[in-house]
Amino acid sequence: MIVQVQGQTELRLSRFDLDDLEIVLENKMQKLSALAMFVTSLGRCTFAVLDHYALRMDVEIENIVTKLTWSFDSDPTRFKAIDMDIYWPELPEKRLKSVERAAHKCTIHTTIHNCVEINIRVFNRADSEA
Repeated sequence: MIVQVQGQTELRLSRFDLDDLEIVLENKMQKLSALAMFVTSLGRCTFAVLDHYALRMDVEIENIVTKLTWSFDSDPTRFKAIDMDIYWPELPEKRLKSVERAAHKCTIHTTIHNCVEINIRVFNRADSEA
């Protein structure tokens, strides 16, 4: 999987089919923080659900790209919201809503959904078309 850190509160996940983890930093001042790793885990867990779903639908998964952004709340400092945009070019239009529902079923999501707002949008186009 490739993790591209694009800012302090933004990252992009792709190539979920790779066994190795590749971390790409947009600039030398960035790092993969513990909070970014947590959000990465949510994205990877969601992909596992989509992978299972794709097997049932017989749809390719190689081109799925997930963009994640997040915001914080304070007193105490914690995640306020995590936004996940899933780009799946091979996904038929009629499956967008069902995949969005399925994406909410990952284990990490169901563990934290009562304390962190998680917004998921699914697109059947490439990330580069956004």
